[in-house]
Amino acid sequence: MKIKSILLIILVALTAATATEAKIMRLLNFDKGDMPSSFSGCEMGLAEENFEKGCSLSLKAVFSKIGWVGEYAPKKACWTGFKQIKFSAFNAADKNVTLTFVVKDQISNGNREGKKTWIVLPFPLKPGMNEVTLSLEGAKAQDGRSIDLKKIIQWHLSFKMFPEESWEEKGSDSFTVFISNIRLEN
Repeated sequence: MKIKSILLIILVALTAATATEAKIMRLLNFDKGDMPSSFSGCEMGLAEENFEKGCSLSLKAVFSKIGWVGEYAPKKACWTGFKQIKFSAFNAADKNVTLTFVVKDQISNGNREGKKTWIVLPFPLKPGMNEVTLSLEGAKAQDGRSIDLKKIIQWHLSFKMFPEESWEEKGSDSFTVFISNIRLEN
């Protein structure tokens, strides 16, 4: 009888520990050769430099002017249950630069309202390595609509795509960034 009670306690403890473990989904695994399927206004390739500890490759994106790099019709399109987008970004410039992480769900894909229906998450990068964490909790499109995480149609990192916004980069400078370990976490 004691053995059954002890086993039951161990089973409950293991179940509770498993339930609280972090859930992680890599959007792209550069170490395995994954590459973004959608890009414009930039040159990109895998690089053996400026990556997060524990990784061996980064994605090097060189933006000449306005551009983006990401995934259209991503294989990992259901983001339900995830609360954050995380990645490492190495800013090769000698100044702070703002990029945006854009998410398009089914409503924003092909919608005539354009950018208003996109979820736009601007973030600053200081020179050198940056650990970026963006919240999906309560994320809203520019038209105020909540994001539908059941089926993401496209996501991308963008540079100078929102010139009408005060936080967006201005000028004609090109920009190089190295991205590694891009993932979703709960």
